[in-house]
Amino acid sequence: MTATAEMLFNMQRFQLLALFANPEIEGNISPAYAYAWERGIYPLGDDAAPWHKPYGDQFRVGETQVSELAEFLDKLWIAGKTISFYDLESHYDVSGVSRPGPVWGRVELITTCRYFYLLGWFDENFWTGMIGHSNCPSESKSITRPLNPGDVYFM
Repeated sequence: MTATAEMLFNMQRFQLLALFANPEIEGNISPAYAYAWERGIYPLGDDAAPWHKPYGDQFRVGETQVSELAEFLDKLWIAGKTISFYDLESHYDVSGVSRPGPVWGRVELITTCRYFYLLGWFDENFWTGMIGHSNCPSESKSITRPLNPGDVYFM
Protein backbone atom coordinates (compact mmCIF):
# COMPACT_ATOMS: atom_id res chain seq x y z
CA MET A 1 0.00 0.00 0.00
CA THR A 2 1.51 3.29 -1.02
CA ALA A 3 1.35 6.26 1.31
CA THR A 4 -0.84 8.16 -1.15
CA ALA A 5 -3.27 5.25 -1.56
CA GLU A 6 -3.48 4.83 2.22
CA MET A 7 -4.08 8.56 2.69
CA LEU A 8 -6.86 8.65 0.08
CA PHE A 9 -8.48 5.54 1.56
CA ASN A 10 -8.43 7.04 5.05
CA MET A 11 -9.89 10.33 3.80
CA GLN A 12 -12.71 8.49 2.03
CA ARG A 13 -13.26 6.33 5.12
CA PHE A 14 -13.47 9.39 7.36
CA GLN A 15 -15.94 11.14 5.06
CA LEU A 16 -18.25 8.12 4.84
CA LEU A 17 -18.18 7.47 8.57
CA ALA A 18 -18.71 11.16 9.35
CA LEU A 19 -21.81 11.15 7.11
CA PHE A 20 -23.13 8.03 8.80
CA ALA A 21 -22.46 9.36 12.32
CA ASN A 22 -23.93 12.83 11.70
CA PRO A 23 -27.34 12.99 13.43
CA GLU A 24 -28.46 15.73 11.00
CA ILE A 25 -28.08 13.41 7.99
CA GLU A 26 -30.18 10.27 7.93
CA GLY A 27 -30.27 7.41 5.49
CA ASN A 28 -27.41 8.32 3.18
CA ILE A 29 -25.03 5.60 4.32
CA SER A 30 -26.38 2.18 5.37
CA PRO A 31 -25.21 0.66 8.65
CA ALA A 32 -23.69 -2.28 6.74
CA TYR A 33 -21.68 -0.03 4.44
CA ALA A 34 -20.47 2.15 7.32
CA TYR A 35 -19.50 -0.94 9.31
CA ALA A 36 -17.54 -2.39 6.39
CA TRP A 37 -15.55 0.83 6.07
CA GLU A 38 -15.06 1.15 9.81
CA ARG A 39 -13.74 -2.43 10.17
CA GLY A 40 -11.85 -2.66 6.89
CA ILE A 41 -14.06 -5.29 5.25
CA TYR A 42 -14.48 -5.10 1.48
CA PRO A 43 -18.21 -4.20 1.11
CA LEU A 44 -19.05 -6.95 -1.36
CA GLY A 45 -22.80 -6.66 -0.81
CA ASP A 46 -22.90 -2.93 -1.51
CA ASP A 47 -22.16 -2.81 -5.22
CA ALA A 48 -24.65 0.03 -5.75
CA ALA A 49 -22.34 2.31 -3.76
CA PRO A 50 -19.25 3.05 -5.86
CA TRP A 51 -16.98 4.63 -3.25
CA HIS A 52 -15.12 1.47 -2.24
CA LYS A 53 -14.31 0.24 -5.74
CA PRO A 54 -11.06 2.20 -6.29
CA TYR A 55 -9.77 1.07 -2.88
CA GLY A 56 -10.14 -2.70 -3.12
CA ASP A 57 -6.54 -3.36 -2.10
CA GLN A 58 -6.79 -1.14 0.96
CA PHE A 59 -9.36 -3.20 2.88
CA ARG A 60 -7.96 -5.49 5.60
CA VAL A 61 -10.38 -8.27 4.61
CA GLY A 62 -10.28 -8.29 0.83
CA GLU A 63 -12.88 -8.97 -1.82
CA THR A 64 -11.69 -12.53 -2.47
CA GLN A 65 -11.90 -13.47 1.21
CA VAL A 66 -15.32 -11.86 1.69
CA SER A 67 -16.65 -13.50 -1.47
CA GLU A 68 -15.40 -16.96 -0.53
CA LEU A 69 -16.91 -16.76 2.97
CA ALA A 70 -20.20 -15.48 1.56
CA GLU A 71 -20.36 -18.37 -0.92
CA PHE A 72 -19.54 -20.94 1.77
CA LEU A 73 -22.22 -19.64 4.14
CA ASP A 74 -24.74 -19.23 1.33
CA LYS A 75 -24.36 -22.88 0.31
CA LEU A 76 -25.04 -23.94 3.90
CA TRP A 77 -28.04 -21.61 4.17
CA ILE A 78 -29.56 -22.73 0.85
CA ALA A 79 -29.19 -26.35 1.99
CA GLY A 80 -31.05 -25.49 5.20
CA LYS A 81 -27.98 -26.12 7.33
CA THR A 82 -26.32 -24.02 10.00
CA ILE A 83 -22.79 -23.96 11.32
CA SER A 84 -21.60 -23.12 14.82
CA PHE A 85 -18.99 -20.42 15.09
CA TYR A 86 -16.43 -22.89 16.43
CA ASP A 87 -17.12 -25.16 13.44
CA LEU A 88 -16.65 -22.16 11.16
CA GLU A 89 -13.29 -21.53 12.81
CA SER A 90 -12.37 -25.20 12.35
CA HIS A 91 -13.33 -25.00 8.68
CA TYR A 92 -10.90 -22.10 8.24
CA ASP A 93 -8.24 -23.60 10.54
CA VAL A 94 -8.49 -20.78 13.08
CA SER A 95 -7.15 -21.66 16.51
CA GLY A 96 -8.44 -18.67 18.46
CA VAL A 97 -7.52 -15.02 18.67
CA SER A 98 -3.82 -15.50 19.34
CA ARG A 99 -3.27 -18.05 16.56
CA PRO A 100 -5.15 -17.06 13.42
CA GLY A 101 -5.33 -19.47 10.53
CA PRO A 102 -3.51 -18.98 7.24
CA VAL A 103 -6.32 -16.81 5.80
CA TRP A 104 -8.79 -16.00 8.56
CA GLY A 105 -8.56 -15.04 12.22
CA ARG A 106 -11.38 -15.00 14.76
CA VAL A 107 -11.77 -11.22 14.65
CA GLU A 108 -11.97 -11.16 10.87
CA LEU A 109 -14.59 -13.93 10.83
CA ILE A 110 -16.69 -12.15 13.45
CA THR A 111 -16.54 -8.76 11.74
CA THR A 112 -17.24 -10.17 8.29
CA CYS A 113 -20.18 -12.20 9.58
CA ARG A 114 -21.51 -9.08 11.31
CA TYR A 115 -21.27 -7.23 8.00
CA PHE A 116 -23.35 -10.00 6.40
CA TYR A 117 -25.87 -9.77 9.25
CA LEU A 118 -26.14 -5.99 8.84
CA LEU A 119 -26.78 -6.54 5.13
CA GLY A 120 -29.71 -8.77 6.05
CA TRP A 121 -28.13 -11.86 4.54
CA PHE A 122 -29.36 -15.24 5.74
CA ASP A 123 -32.14 -15.59 8.31
CA GLU A 124 -32.44 -15.52 12.08
CA ASN A 125 -32.36 -19.34 12.29
CA PHE A 126 -29.01 -19.34 10.50
CA TRP A 127 -27.50 -16.77 12.86
CA THR A 128 -28.99 -18.50 15.90
CA GLY A 129 -27.36 -21.72 14.70
CA MET A 130 -24.02 -19.94 14.54
CA ILE A 131 -24.04 -18.00 17.83
CA GLY A 132 -27.23 -18.83 19.74
CA HIS A 133 -25.72 -21.45 22.02
CA SER A 134 -22.53 -22.22 23.93
CA ASN A 135 -20.63 -23.56 20.91
CA CYS A 136 -19.16 -20.14 20.15
CA PRO A 137 -16.83 -17.61 21.78
CA SER A 138 -18.58 -14.87 23.73
CA GLU A 139 -17.28 -12.15 21.40
CA SER A 140 -19.10 -13.74 18.45
CA LYS A 141 -22.42 -12.74 20.07
CA SER A 142 -21.73 -9.24 18.69
CA ILE A 143 -22.51 -10.47 15.18
CA THR A 144 -26.24 -9.80 15.58
CA ARG A 145 -25.96 -6.39 17.23
CA PRO A 146 -27.32 -3.47 15.21
CA LEU A 147 -25.01 -0.59 14.29
CA ASN A 148 -26.15 2.90 15.19
CA PRO A 149 -24.49 6.20 14.26
CA GLY A 150 -23.44 6.67 17.90
CA ASP A 151 -21.44 3.42 17.71
CA VAL A 152 -18.87 4.96 15.34
CA TYR A 153 -15.83 6.39 17.12
CA PHE A 154 -13.22 8.63 15.55
CA MET A 155 -9.86 7.98 17.19
